[in-house]
Amino acid sequence: MSQEAMKRVGETEETVRQMRREAEAQAQQAIEAAVQTGEAKVAEAVRRAEAECVQMMQEAEQASAKGAVALASNTENKKAAIRARAESAMPAAVDRIVERIVRG
Repeated sequence: MSQEAMKRVGETEETVRQMRREAEAQAQQAIEAAVQTGEAKVAEAVRRAEAECVQMMQEAEQASAKGAVALASNTENKKAAIRARAESAMPAAVDRIVERIVRG
């Protein structure tokens, strides 16, 4: 093989090695960009999920508060009804007690 041919083979091999290094560097940059993009998307998804969780908790607390108010109102209504029945039954009970004492 002539010296010129050997020189060309050497140059070609060096060109191939340079192209390989450039391709590896580009691939590494593409991987890093993909990782950064993926991490950003995961971070955004986490942020959205946390915001949604906060919103859901607020809605649940509001619904719970409304339920508690309704329950308290219902309980007050029941107490008032029981008190009214007791108060309306009181004269009859007093009359019976007095009658038993007088007979006694």
